[in-house]
Amino acid sequence: MNKKVLCSVMLTVAGVVASPMSSASEWKYTLGTDISSGDYGDSADTDIVSSPFTVSYSPSASWTFKASLPWTQIEGPGGVVPGGDGGVIVGRGNGGGNGLGGNGGTETATFQESGIGDLWLSGTYSLQPVADRWFFDLTGKYKIPTADEDKGLGTGEPDYTLQAEVFTVAGDFTPFATVARKFKGDLPETEIKDVWYTSVGSGYRLNEQSSVGASLDYQQATTDTSDPSTELFGYFNHKLNAQWSGMVYAYLGLADGSPDQGFGFQVSYRPGNN
Repeated sequence: MNKKVLCSVMLTVAGVVASPMSSASEWKYTLGTDISSGDYGDSADTDIVSSPFTVSYSPSASWTFKASLPWTQIEGPGGVVPGGDGGVIVGRGNGGGNGLGGNGGTETATFQESGIGDLWLSGTYSLQPVADRWFFDLTGKYKIPTADEDKGLGTGEPDYTLQAEVFTVAGDFTPFATVARKFKGDLPETEIKDVWYTSVGSGYRLNEQSSVGASLDYQQATTDTSDPSTELFGYFNHKLNAQWSGMVYAYLGLADGSPDQGFGFQVSYRPGNN
């Protein structure tokens, strides 16, 4: 269940907390790639590659709006559907690409598909800091189901997420916590549960240009037959100059509801920063 792509909760938080006191740019453009692999409790691995392009607009220090659309490729038995804000495990695959369960056979077939993923829109409101050191963000996200559900690239149903984040500054450390409620549309033959997501961790500033961080992320199971996801995530962020910054990250799955491992990168450009 790859939540590290397309406005993923953890990667968004990591980018914010790396330098929470910096002023927001009016526009930001981000391109990245995320690669993950895991069996998700099935008999064969599901490999997902997603390359999202994200546009961010901050009309003020309080508001940030984002739109993100990926190109997605998936190969596996068909039991996992990519999601961007947390994928959906729908059971053992049948190789058909629709993620609607097994075929009762003794061998696991696999399929490979690629195409445009789901479009995610989000808006974040940053509250006034408390005592100049406690920061709170409230975020709403909405998924427009642009991915082809017949290819197994999405569920074909709209989803939305309500999320709250808190972080503070303690010297060079930036501890943070996130809690979110994800509301997911059902598949024709599978009931998808609304789930809770939580994340705790900290960023650490190495110098004015670079920071690292780690978190532990947990999400409830999306169906009665799947498992919760638990992942350990780490990143390195580097500011190249006033316009360009880059991030690399990796994560390790600690439960059957997670990919076994994954990694990725992001490159961001802020025009007009001098």
